[in-house]
Amino acid sequence: MFRGRDFIRLAMRILILSHTNLNWTPVYARHFVSKGHQVQVVSFAPQAIDGIDVEFVGVAPFEKYKNKHMFVTRVPRIRRIIRRFKPDVVFATYVVSNGLSAALSWSGPLVVSARGGDVLEQAGRRGLGQRLRERIVRYVCDRADVVHCVAREIEDELIRLGVPAAKLVQFPLGIDVENFSPDPGMPRSRPTRLICTRKHEPVYDNATIVAALARLKAAGRAFSCTFVGGGHLLEERQEQVRSAGLSDLVTFVGHMTYAELPSQLRQADIYISASLSDGTSSALLEAMATGLVPVVSRIKANRPWIEEGRTGLMFERGRDDELAKALMKAMDDADLQRRAFEENRHRVDANGSLRKNNDRLADLLSRRVLRCSST
Repeated sequence: MFRGRDFIRLAMRILILSHTNLNWTPVYARHFVSKGHQVQVVSFAPQAIDGIDVEFVGVAPFEKYKNKHMFVTRVPRIRRIIRRFKPDVVFATYVVSNGLSAALSWSGPLVVSARGGDVLEQAGRRGLGQRLRERIVRYVCDRADVVHCVAREIEDELIRLGVPAAKLVQFPLGIDVENFSPDPGMPRSRPTRLICTRKHEPVYDNATIVAALARLKAAGRAFSCTFVGGGHLLEERQEQVRSAGLSDLVTFVGHMTYAELPSQLRQADIYISASLSDGTSSALLEAMATGLVPVVSRIKANRPWIEEGRTGLMFERGRDDELAKALMKAMDDADLQRRAFEENRHRVDANGSLRKNNDRLADLLSRRVLRCSST
């Protein structure tokens, strides 16, 4: 076991409770292993991670909105895994799912990570469901030693819910800045290629984007738009595109691997997100690092990253008319395009680097274990 000041010389045993179908789970696991730590991943999704020991405790196929009872009913099995692995610390992503399982399964050092939708009120969520979610958030955060937040908006909401500010640490997951390099030809003289890499789920409100594209077409603007990603509302968005007469201008490419995404972004000029709420969006940081002009909803999570009117543009949530006007400006304003290209990548590298922030997270786990072992 990890004891006292031996953390300087000895590796930690880290149990990660996180869905393996999410990009950040293998990133965390491999980073910790590269630092000499021993890692066990427990996942409710069935995907394996090459070179990492993964224990699947869910049901295949994994469905995001089904079988949520497993976060409680699988607790005895998770406890058995914990007894066998003997972790020094447990790290769980998503407070109300993996965080709940961790809080019910483990009494040792616990760090949970609030990602966005697990804390922020989602579109259409009201009444009893929302109150239950808030009670779970309070319970898990009370049990956790440290709560990592990927965005300031999440931190503010947790404080509103009564979580002590002293427990909260805020920094984003971050992205592989070196991998998301700009196309040598940017910024282009005719920036007409648009892209959205948000899934077709209610919180991302891609319907507003399609409505804005219809306005661009009606205004006689030349453009093309690519949607990357699947989601429960994919067919609905495809039908909206057909009904709006946009089929020759809009392409749906479905799910794309992390390795494939940089080249897809390099083909675009302008990035769009109409998200109703968010944590720090990795999709936004990827687009910024690639040199695209960001045109995004005016929500708290986006404000720290964009100087509105200078390095990107914002519009009110759900306002397709405002989005259409912002897209026209992004196409026409050469100074905006230049500033976005020159400045946004540096901003992401300074505060949104995956490598730097993973080092911060590993240090956070080490300090938590040291503090608990010395008391």
